[in-house]
Amino acid sequence: MPRIDARKICLIRTSALGDVVHALAMVNGLRKGYPDAHLTWILEKIPYEMVMHQPNVDRFIVFNRREGLQAWRNLYRELKSERFDLLLLPQVSFKAGLISSLVRAEHKLGFDSKRAREMHGWFISLAITEHPTQHVQDHYFEFLDFLEIQNYPIEWNFAFTEEEHRWRKSFFKQFDRPVISFVVSAAVAEKNWPAERYAAVIDHVDSRFGLQALLLGGPSQKERLIADEIRRLCRCRVAVALEKPIRRTLLQLSGSRLVVSPDTGPLHAAVAMAIPTIGLYGFSDPRRCGPYRSFHDLLINRFADPGEEDSPIRRVTRPGRMERISVGDVVEKIELALQKYPPAPKIDKLTNCSVQDA
Repeated sequence: MPRIDARKICLIRTSALGDVVHALAMVNGLRKGYPDAHLTWILEKIPYEMVMHQPNVDRFIVFNRREGLQAWRNLYRELKSERFDLLLLPQVSFKAGLISSLVRAEHKLGFDSKRAREMHGWFISLAITEHPTQHVQDHYFEFLDFLEIQNYPIEWNFAFTEEEHRWRKSFFKQFDRPVISFVVSAAVAEKNWPAERYAAVIDHVDSRFGLQALLLGGPSQKERLIADEIRRLCRCRVAVALEKPIRRTLLQLSGSRLVVSPDTGPLHAAVAMAIPTIGLYGFSDPRRCGPYRSFHDLLINRFADPGEEDSPIRRVTRPGRMERISVGDVVEKIELALQKYPPAPKIDKLTNCSVQDA
C-alpha cells in the first residue's frame, strides 16, 4: 500500500515539454500505486496536447496563461468545489505554487528545502527526502519512492489514436527512403548547434547513407529562420515540418529512423518512444538532462571537461560549448546508430515504449 491513502489526486506540472515527458512517466508509475484513484492533471495548452490521450489520467485541467487574469478566474471556478486527498507539486516555479494555492488538498507534496526555489516551501505541507542532484527524470520518480510505490513501470506512452496512426502513415508516404529528423532549435539559444554544421551533416548523410533529412520544430519565427538558413546552405533536398499541434511533431519523431537533437523536449520525447537519438550537449549536463538510460552511446558530451566524469552533478550551464561539437562527431554517431540499432517496428504499430539501457 502507498504511504498516503488517496482516492483523489491532483498533479501540477504545467510546462515545459521535457518536464512534461518526465511527469508522464511519473503518472504511469503513480497509477501502479493508486489503481483506483481519480487523477487530475493541471497543465498548460501545448503540454496538454502532448499527453491528451494518456489513459492513466482521468481529467485534465488546461491553464491558459495567455488569458491573463481570466485564466486564474477560470481555474478558481474549476477547483472551488473540489477537494483532493493528495496534491503532487514537482514544479518549483512561483506560478505553479500559486496554482497549488487554489487546490484544496489534505496533503501537498513537493521538493525538499535544498531544491525549493521561488517560495516553493510555502505552498506544500510535505517534502520528499533530500537527495543529491541526479537525472531530472529520477527527481520525478522520487515522488513515487516517497509514497512507497514499488515495482512501478518506467514507461511513457503518448497513446496515439487510430486517426493519428493514419496521419503518420500518410505523412511518411511522401518519402522513398528512411528519414533522419533534425530538431533545429531549443528554447534556450545557447543550446543550439550552428546552422552550417547541420547543413554539412545533412549533405553527408544524404550522399553517404541515403537518408532523407527532415527539419523538425515549432511554428515560431525563430525556428523558421533557422530552418530556412539550414536549407539555404544544403545542396540536397531537405524536408521541413515546423508543426502545430505538438502531437504531429511526436508522430514525425516516432516515424523517424534516427533523430539528432540538442537538449529539448522533442529529444526526450524521441527517447521515450525508443527512437535512436543523437543528443548534442554542451550547454547543459547530460547526466542531469540527457537521454534517460538510453542511447548513451550516441550522446555527444562537450559539457564535461576531462576528469569530470565522476564529479558531483550540479545544476549549472556552460555557454559556448555547443561550438565544440564538430560535424565529424555527429556523422560518427549517426553511422554508429545505423550499425547498432535496427529500424523500429512498423510505424503504424508504435504507441508505447518502456525504458531500455544502452
